[in-house]
Formats: sequence, C-alpha cells, structure tokens
Amino acid sequence: MHSLKNIGTVFGIIIILQIALGASSLFYLNSIAKDAENLYQHPYAVSNASRNVNINLISMHRYMKDVVLAENKMQLRTAKEHVDQYEKKVQESFNIIFNRYLGNRKDIQTVYNAFLDWKVIRDEVIFLKTQGKDQQAAHITKNKGAKHVAFLNQETQKLIDFADNQAKIFFNNAVKSKNNALTVIIVLFISTVLSSLFIAFYSLKRLYKAQQDIKSRMYLIDQHILMAKFDMNGIVLDISSKLCRFLGVSKQEMIGKQSYFFITDEAYEVQPKDILITAATGTTWKGELCIDTLNNHSKWIHSAVHPELDSNYNVCSYSNIIQDISDRKAIEKLSITDPLTKLYNRRHFDQIIEKELRLATRNQTSLTLAIVDIDYFKKYNDYYGHPAGDQALIQVAQVFLQSLNRPNDYVFRLGGEEFGLLFSDLNIEQTCLFLDSIRTKVEMLNIMHEDNPLNEYMTISIGAYLNCIEQRLDSNQLYIKADEALYKAKLKRNQVIITNDPTSCIANETDK
Repeated sequence: MHSLKNIGTVFGIIIILQIALGASSLFYLNSIAKDAENLYQHPYAVSNASRNVNINLISMHRYMKDVVLAENKMQLRTAKEHVDQYEKKVQESFNIIFNRYLGNRKDIQTVYNAFLDWKVIRDEVIFLKTQGKDQQAAHITKNKGAKHVAFLNQETQKLIDFADNQAKIFFNNAVKSKNNALTVIIVLFISTVLSSLFIAFYSLKRLYKAQQDIKSRMYLIDQHILMAKFDMNGIVLDISSKLCRFLGVSKQEMIGKQSYFFITDEAYEVQPKDILITAATGTTWKGELCIDTLNNHSKWIHSAVHPELDSNYNVCSYSNIIQDISDRKAIEKLSITDPLTKLYNRRHFDQIIEKELRLATRNQTSLTLAIVDIDYFKKYNDYYGHPAGDQALIQVAQVFLQSLNRPNDYVFRLGGEEFGLLFSDLNIEQTCLFLDSIRTKVEMLNIMHEDNPLNEYMTISIGAYLNCIEQRLDSNQLYIKADEALYKAKLKRNQVIITNDPTSCIANETDK
C-alpha cells in the first residue's frame, strides 16, 4: 500500500511538471508573440511613417522649386498638384504616427504643428507666384522654406529615434522571454525526465521484486501443493513436484500422458468420465478418491477439479488441486474398524450397504448380503476362555478377508461372533459355491472345539440374501432377509442358506 502511494505521488509530480511545462511554454510563446506584434505594430510602423514624412517633405520642397520656376499656368498647376500629392502622403503618415506612437504625444504635435506652418509658407509662395512676384517667391522658398523643411526633418528624426529605441526594448523583451522560456522549459524537461527515470527505475525494481516473489511463491506451490493441470481430454499439461513425489513419479513421466485424474482402478466407484461430465459444464468437481501410487501404496486424496475458462468463457483446461487425506482417513478407519479383527464395524456396515445398493442399481448388478455366525461360540469361550475366543475370531476374520478381495467386496464384524459379507455381481449358483468355500475354509482351520456337539472343529453358519436386478430391497429389508436365512442355517449348523426373489432368481433356497 505504501509503495502504491509513493508511485502515485511521483506520477502526480510528473503530471504537475507536464502541466507546468505546457503552461509555461504557452505563456512565454504568447509573450514573445506579443512582443513581436508590438514591435511591428508600433515602433516599426512609427519609424517607417516618420521616414516617409521626411522623404515626402523633401519631395514637396523639390516640387515647390518647380512652382517657383514655372513659366506658365500649366507648369504651375502641375507642380502644385505634385505638392498636394506629397502633402496628402505626409498627412497619411502623420495619421499612422498619431495612432501608433507610444511616446509623449506632445512630440508628435510639435512636428505636426511645424508641418502646418510649412503649409502656410507653401501657400504664401504659391500666392506670390500667381501675383508674378517670382523673386520674392524664390527667396522665401530658398531661405524660409528650406530652413523649415530642415527643422521638420530634425523633429521627425526624433520620432524615428524614439521608435528605434522602443523597437530595441521590444526586441530585448522578446529575447528575454525566449531565454526565460528556454530556462523554464529545460528545467521542467529535466525534472520531468528525472522523475520519469525515477519512476521507471522504481517500477522496474518493484516489478523485478514482484517477479522474484512470484517465482518464490510458484516454487513454494510447486514444492508444497499437490496440483496438476490437464487439457480437455485429461492429458497432463503440468504437475507439481510435490504431487510427483506423492505419486512416486517424475514430471517427465507424467507430462503429456493421460492422467485419468489419478484413478487407477477401473472398478472404482468414481471414474474419469464422471469427473469430466461435471467439470466440462464449468462446475468444480470435488470428491474423495483412494489411489494407488507406483510404490504400491494406497493413498486417500481429496480431489478438486476446477475448470479454467478462455476469453469466451468456454472451458479450455482443468486444474486439479489435491489434498492428502490419508491420515484423516486412517483416523476415520479407526472409527469404522473393529479393533480385534481389523474388519469394518457395524457403523461402517450401515454406510457401505446404502452406497453399494445405489451402485448396484446404477450398474444393474446383483448384490448379496451374507450374515455369518460361529457355531456354539459361547460354549467355546466358556470352555477355552475369552483369549482363545479372541484368537479364533481373528483367524476366522482372516479367512473372510482372504476370500473377499475384490474392490467392492466388504467384510464386517457386526457384533460378537456375527459377521457380514457384502459382494456383488454373482448369480445364485456362484454365490452358493463362493459362500460354501468360505464355510469349508473356516472348518479347515482345524480350530479345536470339543464342546461343539456336531463337529470337533469350529464351524460357521451362513445365511444370505441375493438382491436381484428386477426387484430391489432397501437396506433394512435386505438385512432382515439375510438374518432370516441365517436363522434357518443355525437350525442345522455348519450350513449355507441362500434366499432370493422367487420371481427373478434360479432357486429360493440352497442348503449346504
């Protein structure tokens, strides 16, 4: 925030300097233009008009001589017309001087009065000439007239000198304005350049620091965040080093390869196409997945697949941010695992059976629930003791775990010596053979049970219900049906009883 304030201040200074540069340039340019205008409108105009007065006075005096020397009326009239012509020019020049003269107007009036006095002399000479008094007219012209013209020239020169001085003043002012303008413009220009260089340096420094910070953050993200980027087909475009270590692979092995969103089990509940269907619509897909790394370790992850949009708001790629939730899942597993047998407990059974029923409905497959009870287990505990009973439970549980090893096979300890087996996609004959093989394996453990009235070894009874495709039961109904089958199996002991919907399955009941 402080850096932005500093940059804003410098930008403000640059803007002020630019405004000052423009304003001062306009001011001095206007001042120079005004001095130039004054120079031409006043001193030069007055000086030129004054010089014209002198020239025209000399011309008038010359033609006055022609008046004196005229030999007839025609020559006299012609000479008089020339005098009148130049007199008119003198009058026009005086009009300019009166309008443009910047000095004391008494100076002009003195010259103009002398000009009027000369007109009296002129009229007197012309009158004497018309009266035939040529010698008197010539005398006045040569003496009084010539002196008066010389006086007029002298007075007019004063006007010229004043105008020249004014011209020098205006010129000097213009030069001064030019110098001041150059000084101010150079100072402002240098200040602007220095300010611009400062902000450029400061900005580049901040940009470099920002880039370094970004690189540092990207490095931290790469080293500590599980994330990857995919194209529209799920091909890996980029993957973090942390995720590579997590999966036990290198970047070279992953980039350009199909990720399948790291789902390695084709029978897993969630498939890549399910993720793509959601993410391709512009919605983030979130879910928990169990994946296998290359070193054969199972890892639980929370995966969030975020769609990335192009400038037209169309999905162009996906970002996958992953959290390792293996520890949390391990803690959760403790809460859903029976501490003795390491099988899932009744709490987890209630969750899984609902999920498997939905999955079986979606995939149009059968689902079998089998409830297993150890025959005469109370007598075993009373005869051999509870520690021996615990060991027997563990051994039997291992038989179940080894037998049900598909991804969607589950084994539960429902309580005491009662177990639950949940599996799918087997018909009634296959189910019968499968459960009877489990019954046989338990019997072949040869766990001595001398208090078993039917067999010297420990045996089990199994009751199962096969939930068919055409007619589905809910979880409570399924459990009741399996429990009813178990009740029938326990009537004879060491038996497998399987029931199913009579309208869609092969047999109602199988007794082994």
